[in-house]
Amino acid sequence: MKNRILLETGTNEMELLAVEIDHQYFGMNVAKVQSIQQYDPKLVTKMPIKVPGIIGRLTYRKRNIPLIDLASILGRNDPPGDSKQIVVVTEFNNSLNSFKVHGVNQIYRLSWERLTPLKGIMNKNSFVTGSVIIDDHEILVLDLEYILAMLFPELTLEEVSNDVVDQGRERDRNQLKIYFAEDSNIIRKGVISALNKVGYHDITEFGDGKIAYDFFMEIKEKSSADMSNSVLISDIEMPEMDGLTLCKNLKNDPDLGKIHITMFSSLINRQMIEKCKSVGADNYVTKPEVNRLIHILDTFCKN
Repeated sequence: MKNRILLETGTNEMELLAVEIDHQYFGMNVAKVQSIQQYDPKLVTKMPIKVPGIIGRLTYRKRNIPLIDLASILGRNDPPGDSKQIVVVTEFNNSLNSFKVHGVNQIYRLSWERLTPLKGIMNKNSFVTGSVIIDDHEILVLDLEYILAMLFPELTLEEVSNDVVDQGRERDRNQLKIYFAEDSNIIRKGVISALNKVGYHDITEFGDGKIAYDFFMEIKEKSSADMSNSVLISDIEMPEMDGLTLCKNLKNDPDLGKIHITMFSSLINRQMIEKCKSVGADNYVTKPEVNRLIHILDTFCKN
């Protein structure tokens, strides 16, 4: 499944795998899905210490990877009896994980504009980033990064190294204007905290790509839009406008095209790197590599 040719780059489209849990549809971005298989308890090794939400470790292609019970995580009921269930194996954040679900519906191609994001307080601590109505069904789009963050905090963002902190003493890091587009509240706050720790304080944050794009359009109308000392850090998966489309739109603008854009995403792999290049991204960093992100930002700071 990982090798499927998905979508043209920068069209603001996505492919969503709809899975069923307790008679409710939930969505996973196909770009994160590596395979789908029947759940076989014989392939699962129980944990020596029971961890809420984790069934055990699944034997998958000669590797042992975490098997997460989505029904338990979401507070849903398991089906009665010996109902056959499904395992969805994912790859993102530089790690393989698997999720047990009650069934798989189908894959839908849709525009990010159709996804209604959760706003304000509702998305502070939620396993869902938003929802979309398809064929009279509401599909709740899962925030798989948030789920991993709750279970394995070390997979979300790495700790800032002492070397990176020390290097900041040789640079005026606060001279750089940083814009940051990221829909996950936990990732956004974590990255900003890490950047503040090393001396980057001039940061403007956005909860999705469309808000970021509208902001830059407003800057363009009000001023000459000098982007020479500015960097945009952008996630790829975002409602209303994804990061690749945001990057493509800005790079194609004669006034805004000079802004340096670094894609910071859990989806960075060989295929995604080519997509980032095709829309004009200057750099790409996979989550959770915060130290590499800071090294890139440092290249714009004078000693």
